[in-house]
Amino acid sequence: MNRTRVLLAALLVAGLASCGGDESTGGATDNRDGDVIIPGPDGDGNNGHVGNNGQDPDPGSGIGDAQGPYQPGDPEPDPDPDPDPDPDPDPDPDPDPDPDPDPDSCGDERVSQKVYYGTREPTYLPLREGQILAIGNFYGCTGTLIAPNWVISASHCGHRRGSRICFGTDPANANICFDAQNVYEPSGDMSLLDLGRDITAEVPGIEPIPLFTDQLTNDWIGRTAEAAGYGQQENGSSGEREFTAEPISAIRGDLVTIDGEGRHGVCFGDSGGPMMVIAEDGTVRIAGVLSHGDSSCVGQDNYTRIDSYRDWIEGYTGPTVIDGAQCGQVGEQGRCVDGRAMWCANDELTTENCATRCGWDADTEGFRCIDTPDPCQGIDHYGSCNGQVAQWCENGVVKRRDCAACGEQCGLNNDVGGYYCNEDPCEGVDYFGQCDGNVVRYCKDNELRSRDCAGEGLRCTWVSDDLGNWCQ
Repeated sequence: MNRTRVLLAALLVAGLASCGGDESTGGATDNRDGDVIIPGPDGDGNNGHVGNNGQDPDPGSGIGDAQGPYQPGDPEPDPDPDPDPDPDPDPDPDPDPDPDPDPDSCGDERVSQKVYYGTREPTYLPLREGQILAIGNFYGCTGTLIAPNWVISASHCGHRRGSRICFGTDPANANICFDAQNVYEPSGDMSLLDLGRDITAEVPGIEPIPLFTDQLTNDWIGRTAEAAGYGQQENGSSGEREFTAEPISAIRGDLVTIDGEGRHGVCFGDSGGPMMVIAEDGTVRIAGVLSHGDSSCVGQDNYTRIDSYRDWIEGYTGPTVIDGAQCGQVGEQGRCVDGRAMWCANDELTTENCATRCGWDADTEGFRCIDTPDPCQGIDHYGSCNGQVAQWCENGVVKRRDCAACGEQCGLNNDVGGYYCNEDPCEGVDYFGQCDGNVVRYCKDNELRSRDCAGEGLRCTWVSDDLGNWCQ
């Protein structure tokens, strides 16, 4: 596949370094054909982009690119050593000359979150179970129930009267299906489908995801959104509902862009699927529908903005009404999100815009608006990456783990529901590669690959700052 070098360089720098690295600005193109995928730990070579909500060798995952025209310290000493050791112990007849490193040397550890229906919940948004059900499968595209009888998707999916969307509690088997009675489309890449019946009365527990009713300004750049869909996974399969949390990287025209940073993203079949955010009142809203994006399925993906067409949408669906928000994944301890504290109280989601700061409050033993210094220095339990060091707050104490020290990379980890260390499928090799004799080894699409230059009568060498090591 011919790819623009600068794009993949940026993706790999972002994916392998998670939080750092300069993007290449060169314009050279790369045609790395005939390469060999080096098998990963499971021996099958399948270390591609994440596509199953983190259930793969790289647990910072998500869902894969859009269909259409178109990524510490030492261990504590023994507090009670033996005061009278055996003066003549038997020596080890075959000592291990290279023992495994002490895992404690990497720093603190995090534990996994609960699992629903055999697949992990969204890691960032406080989606409720019924809202997860609202993400439906067109078997080729994705759509979202935004009102009792209305579904929103993308026009390039070719929806028409009779197009069928299916919902279901099993993320791999959406089996309660409905046919569109009418389809409406504005000038942008968006479709509004009238199902002609109240789906909430026919699918137990399903709950529409309301529209984003604010404006997406540049203040939203850098905030985290969550995308979902039934599209292609890294192993080529599709048809399973999955999620990926990614930062918003650009807002221009009627499009908003999120960045998979070379590690995860949306893919073919996710078109029309939702990009969701946490609104100012703490509720989950749909802010975009997937239009198109990077063919690597781990890059930047573009969504048609809801706020650009909200008046048009509500002309059909009626005004967006939020009854009383429930807690979803937010617990009593709460979270800090974009200068707001949100927590669960009496089974209702409570939010507060903080005048000073959001941080750890020892009195409530949770994340709240506080006027005193924050013992966790602005970090909540969701955490962040400081270079290759994962950091998060646990009961008022900042925990850290040096991912690079253990041959891993820092990034979103669905197993723990926040930032943590993930397996590095490329074993520290970046996109610019390295020469092993006359064999070039390099990382592409989160896979460790190689090419035998000598076998082609060439030699492995550094070609340029844009191309890196390659056969010449």
